[in-house]
Amino acid sequence: MNKTNKKGLFANMSVQNKHSLLRMAVAIAIGLALATVLIFMTAELPGVALKYFFTAPLQDWSYFSFWIQKAVPIIFTGTAVCIMFSANQFNLGLEGAFLLGGFFGGALVNIYVAPGNPALGIPLGCLVGGVVGALITFIPAILERLFNASVMVTSLMMNYICLWLSTFLLFSVFKDPKTSKSTYSWASANKEIMVTKFNLDNGKLTIFYSLIIALIVVVIAWFFLYRSKTGFKLRQVGENKNFAKYVGLSVGSLAIIAQLIGGFIAGLGGACEIMSLYTNYRWVELTGFGWDGVTMAVFAKNNPRNVPLAALFIAYLRAGAYVMSIKCGIQVDMTKIVEAVIILFLLAEKFLSKTYRKMIIAEAEKERAERAAAAAKLEG
Repeated sequence: MNKTNKKGLFANMSVQNKHSLLRMAVAIAIGLALATVLIFMTAELPGVALKYFFTAPLQDWSYFSFWIQKAVPIIFTGTAVCIMFSANQFNLGLEGAFLLGGFFGGALVNIYVAPGNPALGIPLGCLVGGVVGALITFIPAILERLFNASVMVTSLMMNYICLWLSTFLLFSVFKDPKTSKSTYSWASANKEIMVTKFNLDNGKLTIFYSLIIALIVVVIAWFFLYRSKTGFKLRQVGENKNFAKYVGLSVGSLAIIAQLIGGFIAGLGGACEIMSLYTNYRWVELTGFGWDGVTMAVFAKNNPRNVPLAALFIAYLRAGAYVMSIKCGIQVDMTKIVEAVIILFLLAEKFLSKTYRKMIIAEAEKERAERAAAAAKLEG
């Protein structure tokens, strides 16, 4: 075993990465401590409530499946935001991309193009959802390129355009008259086309095919950003736009590429979500998964490789809070407070800054001692 392996992975990390992990751990600890305090203040049986909050997803297969279900869509949107934020593009249109990706790709394709044929409907629905999502984020991108319109403002407006467009089409064209606010079904009841369910002794386990697709997307996104020339150029634009222009990179084109890819991933996620959870389309309000993607990107530091862990952590809290709200009557919105507190500390630049300086000094003294020892050994 070589010296590197003996030291271990953590010992070989840079001081900056160690400090980032420490900040993350402390922020999470503060958030969980706050959750514990809130539960003690509001629950009649705080011990029972805490048990559900911290362990519910591991108690039976139904809760476990619910945990994974909560994680899948934010893996998609988190990865999409990582791509765009790496290029310093604050396109916030993923809400609309996710919504219309689900409407056109997940629903209409399976109802009118490939009815009763999931072997065709699933891949075609994913493709159409992705293309629609890319179009949604492309519109603010091209408006910025041509007219210098703020991409943040126009993308926010696109979300509501997408919402009311889908609502109008749903109620005026595609609604099943037998229902109050949903389309015709593309499968029989409780027969979602992108899941497999198993009845086990300890609950019902659901296998989501969309999870496999989401993880494949994460791998491809990471390779694109960190192992491809275009990804490298895109990150250079994000790190220093002026320098990227100076060395001859097409900053405008790379910005549009980043937003197209982000929109495609979000639209793909919307199609997968619809086909995994429902047998008809019923979204009449924004899902919130686009905003969750921003949270995932903050946790993951714009690296797609870290998105699944961040999504599983947030989904675990949400699943536990949901079960706790059902069993103990505590508001599920408590998790939003916890998430906000964690993000607040992660974004605070001076949080644990003194600790960072101490770590740098300690690392420098350690290296100096090692050099002195090596020099003494050579002299001896």
